[in-house]
Amino acid sequence: MGRMDWKNTRLFVRRWLWYTTHDAFAQTFGWLSLIGSTFGGFILANLGIHAASNQFTSNVVGAFGGFVIGLGIYAIVAVFKTRRYMHPLALMVTDDVRSPELTFNDQVRGYSVAAVVRNRSDVYLKDCIAYIMNVAQANGATGPRFVDQFDLPPKSKKHVFVAYWFSRESPNIDDKDIGLNGPAGNGFWGNMCRIPKIETDLQIRIQPQDADATDIHCRVWIDTAGRCLRATQLPD
Repeated sequence: MGRMDWKNTRLFVRRWLWYTTHDAFAQTFGWLSLIGSTFGGFILANLGIHAASNQFTSNVVGAFGGFVIGLGIYAIVAVFKTRRYMHPLALMVTDDVRSPELTFNDQVRGYSVAAVVRNRSDVYLKDCIAYIMNVAQANGATGPRFVDQFDLPPKSKKHVFVAYWFSRESPNIDDKDIGLNGPAGNGFWGNMCRIPKIETDLQIRIQPQDADATDIHCRVWIDTAGRCLRATQLPD
C-alpha cells in the first residue's frame, strides 16, 4: 500500500469513527432511548441485576442501551457518509439550462451547456475551481482553461456554464462554432475562446480547495436541424 493510500485509509477510519460516535451520541436521548430502555433492561436482567424503579437510573439505562444500539446502526450509516466526505462532488452535464448572461429575443437566441456540480457531503467546500482541461492553446498545445471559482455549501448544487452558442434570424447567420466560457478579458472580445467545428469532446474538472478533483467528460455539438446546442455525458 502506497503512502497516499495509507493516508487516505487513516483519514477514512478517523472520519468514520467520528460520524459513528457523533450520530450515536446525538440520538442517545432521542428515538434511541425508546428502544434503549428495553435493551438495557434485558442486558441487566441477564446479568442478574434488577432494573431499579428510580427514574434517574431508568434514564441512564435507557441512554446506555440506546447508545449501544446507535453505535451499531450508525456504524453502517457512517460508511456512506464517510464516502461522501472523501468524494464529495457529483457531476452531471445538462443542455436544458440557459446562462443568465445570454441575451434572448426574437432575433438572437443563446444556448448553453453546463456542468451541474453537487456537494453530497456535510462539509462546506471553499474555493472550488472549474476548468475545461482539453482546450487548444494559442501555441497549438492542449491545456486547461479556467472557467469559474465558487464556494459550495453542504448539500447544495451549482450550474457551471462551460459552452455556448447563438442562433440568429435572417439576414444574420447562426454561429459556425462553439464558444467556451471563461472570465471576461481586457479589450473587445478579450479572452474569447471558440472551437472551429460543430462537435467536440470536453473534459471538465472541479477542484475544491481541500478535496480531490472530480472530472466529467461530455460531447458537445451544434444541432443544426434543431438550431440549438446539445450535450451528452460520456463514460469515464
